[in-house]
Amino acid sequence: MQALSFLKHRFGTMVLVFVILFCLYSTFLYLTAGQRGFDKVLSQLSLQFTKGHVALSIYNLPVRDVSAYYNNYYVYFGPLGSILLMPFVYFFGDNFPQITIGVSAMLISFVTVYFISKKFKFNRIDSLWLSLFFVFSTVLFSSGVINITAYQVEALGVPFILLAIWAYLTKRNSFLTGLFVALATMTRITLMFSLVFFFVELLRKKLSIKQFAIMLIPVVLALVILGGYNFKRFHSVFETGYNYNISTKDFPIGQNLKYGDKSIMQIPANLYSFLIRSPEPLLKDKTGGFVLKFPYLKVSPWGVALWFTSPLFLLLLTKFKKGEYTFSAAVTTIVLATPVFLWYSIGYAQIGYRYALDFLPFLFLLLIPSLLPKLTKTAVLLIILGIVFNLVYTDSIWELYPLFNLYH
Repeated sequence: MQALSFLKHRFGTMVLVFVILFCLYSTFLYLTAGQRGFDKVLSQLSLQFTKGHVALSIYNLPVRDVSAYYNNYYVYFGPLGSILLMPFVYFFGDNFPQITIGVSAMLISFVTVYFISKKFKFNRIDSLWLSLFFVFSTVLFSSGVINITAYQVEALGVPFILLAIWAYLTKRNSFLTGLFVALATMTRITLMFSLVFFFVELLRKKLSIKQFAIMLIPVVLALVILGGYNFKRFHSVFETGYNYNISTKDFPIGQNLKYGDKSIMQIPANLYSFLIRSPEPLLKDKTGGFVLKFPYLKVSPWGVALWFTSPLFLLLLTKFKKGEYTFSAAVTTIVLATPVFLWYSIGYAQIGYRYALDFLPFLFLLLIPSLLPKLTKTAVLLIILGIVFNLVYTDSIWELYPLFNLYH
């Protein structure tokens, strides 16, 4: 019996190691042979920062992710990504790959999820499985390995929110927790609503007024910096540049604007992309017929539902359990998801519903009680299925499959 138990334990470890190697190999392929995006908007802005400018150079302007205002061109995302790149761009120029932001976000998220999982008393192996899940079986993977500026910025906010959650769970000082939220806010301003989690914890008397006030200090400072940054560019502390986006009328996503950039009319399409849309058949002959070719499926440019990229979240429906932080995480998820679901752009050219990155850390916090006290075989299988789906189909919106063909 002892020998059988030892073999079972060893087999589980071998499966984990094999999946880790598969993830690393696949990541390498997507960063090399499978790379679809060649943006360097954040690196270009970073170079301008080193020169004391906030506008992009008029030479080699990007065709998207920028705003035009009084003959100047600006990046409408938060400045943190470009700030972090400044030391590297200073020495290597704006050809320094901005995709290092996405890769770093994946790495930091992996480590942070591991320690969050350990805080919930998962063992070492289960914590590693959950780290693999969060990085490789969610939209974080595609956002991290595809060099499109919007993807990289959205990926960057995730590890800071995870770090804020970790700092709170481990009872680090409140200023550090607030600092991580502040840094996330400087990637996408809507991430400041992550503070709702801590406000609900305050209402539940798990946090003192003094602690919450200290938490607010770095966030308020970040908002002041962003306000000054906006005023410098657009003469308004509230204008981020989205209203001057040069690609808002691009087809097909621009067609949604006729119903308003923020409207309840946009909710059904966002929910459809997030919860319902399935992969499409990969046809052998596009001129007619219905014969499939390997690997048989592709992801629609409008995205694919959460259950395909992250099937582990199915346990929220089939095995839901309440935990210590369930209420706070649920309220925060709803608050962060609301502006996303109201927004006109559901994220065309995406693998999965990438705007879910805004609330993904809190959705993960909601899931944890359903996984305790240890991962079941079903949970591990769902993690593996999600990983395989993401690593096979991340380039499929371009009908490219790096794992099967390195040259196309």
